[in-house]
Amino acid sequence: MKSARHPLRGLVRGALLLALPFVVAHCAKNPSPAVRSLNQNELYKAQELHDFWNHKQANLPEQLPEDRLEALGDAALKNRNFESSLVNYLQILQTHPERYDLHYKVGVLFLLSGKLDAAQKELALVLVHRPDLLKAHEALGLVFLQGKQYPQAIDEFQYALSQDPSRARTHHLLGVTFLEAGQVDRAIAELEKATALDPRHLSSVTILSEAYLKRKDYSRATATLKKAQALAPGDHKVNLMLGQILASQKQYPQALTAFLKAGDEAQAYNNIGVYYFMDGQYEEAAKCFQKAMELRPTFYQEAKTNLQRALEKLQESRQGGT
Repeated sequence: MKSARHPLRGLVRGALLLALPFVVAHCAKNPSPAVRSLNQNELYKAQELHDFWNHKQANLPEQLPEDRLEALGDAALKNRNFESSLVNYLQILQTHPERYDLHYKVGVLFLLSGKLDAAQKELALVLVHRPDLLKAHEALGLVFLQGKQYPQAIDEFQYALSQDPSRARTHHLLGVTFLEAGQVDRAIAELEKATALDPRHLSSVTILSEAYLKRKDYSRATATLKKAQALAPGDHKVNLMLGQILASQKQYPQALTAFLKAGDEAQAYNNIGVYYFMDGQYEEAAKCFQKAMELRPTFYQEAKTNLQRALEKLQESRQGGT
């Protein structure tokens, strides 16, 4: 059974993107919060740049002054041009390998592009020489989180908090990690700290609501989500979470309305169909899956699979009642 899309996965990806402001904080007062992932061709190019640098084989352009290269790299990063940033930073590091601030930036660039091994190598190098750099511990924690190495991620985030417990972002990341690792109560404790320190951080508030929902504490999940709605009433993750809270309490019409506000009508009907299915209402589930198929033919296979299972269960229940 393909279940309703879970907002936690998107929030984890959002947590990963928190690494970007670490890098650009010194080159722009208002860094762009949104980044794009490298496409496959860019990933290959970025990895080639890194390999060339490690083996001293890079055929790089004529060297510009170091301050100019760094400024160009920071500007490219601000504009989400990761490849150009790498080119400029790696040129500086060829002649100044002791620039651990740049190793950190390179590590975060690899983290954002999904090159976790390369990111871990760069960030570990930074921490050997700069163990006091808490943002590098956070970035390395994100590498481990992306790789589902939860104990290692927890260690990095907890170390950063032991040095500075006022870091709302780190409490958020630690809470996300605990929730991914299935430690719901510990996740709630950290996310409550994060929202107390930064009550307007939408992701922290939304994922705290998700944690309460996992604990089946519907009243707190709803109350917390109302805070998220006040911050961003049209946010699709907030509406998706509202749909899940309502559907978990069998308020199906209201849940469908919330799922529809999340922005994908076919997915909304598939989502509510899943909850009907789990509740044993197979006829209603089948109707929803059929509606999803009609709304979006490209959604056909997922909805078709769910519809077939619902019809099988419906037939079994009818045969059992005869």
